[in-house]
Amino acid sequence: MTRWAPRGAGAVALALAVAAACGKLGPDFNQLVAIEVAAPDSVEELDTLRPQARALDGRGHAVSADIVWATVDVAAVLEVVDSTTGVTAAAQPGTGHLQARAGALRSNLLTIRVRAAADTVFPPGLVRDTVILSTPDSLSDSLGVLLQDTTATGAVNLTGRPIVFALTATYPSGAGRVTLVTSDAAYALVTTDTVVTSAGLAAVKVRILPGTPPDSVVVQAAATRAVGTPVRGSPVSFVVVVQP
Repeated sequence: MTRWAPRGAGAVALALAVAAACGKLGPDFNQLVAIEVAAPDSVEELDTLRPQARALDGRGHAVSADIVWATVDVAAVLEVVDSTTGVTAAAQPGTGHLQARAGALRSNLLTIRVRAAADTVFPPGLVRDTVILSTPDSLSDSLGVLLQDTTATGAVNLTGRPIVFALTATYPSGAGRVTLVTSDAAYALVTTDTVVTSAGLAAVKVRILPGTPPDSVVVQAAATRAVGTPVRGSPVSFVVVVQP
């Protein structure tokens, strides 16, 4: 940031002398004045992130600069793996901060929340249901799973995590159409759907569409950590039996 001197007579004379020595008047717009930074506001435990930074000159133009990243926290919520690229590991749940530096110039702090990684998924209810075609609506009960993180004080239900439900088989093969629904009013054909957990729960229902009905349907629910590994207990399988 450029700081202007007071405009007294002595200050003006001094500024003119300095400008004359430099061969120009006014501030140096080529110097670095700011570092813009950006990163996701949250990340899952054990995952990595790569923040972005660019140095700006006095005209607001991006310029080349050697930028170094560091965390400013005492608690090891975030761990900078590579200070030049900014690659950072989410070490444990909590809130951490990153900062970029170019020489003596420092960026604003980036605040990043590390969310707990799920370590178990299971069905809190039955994994087998029956659809009766003679009833007014050929719709199954909810097929649901519960996603949790196990802590020292007990299990914690995790909100906002994706669960992928998929129709994996119908018996006999080639029987009439079946769809997954998250609303009782839905009839569109959906064979794979991603449902976000609320208080740890995610669920779908199976609807038998017009045509020759199958004898049974298999649905699987899969939960994956941000690093790509399956959560323990995943996938969860459900069987829906179809009766006249």
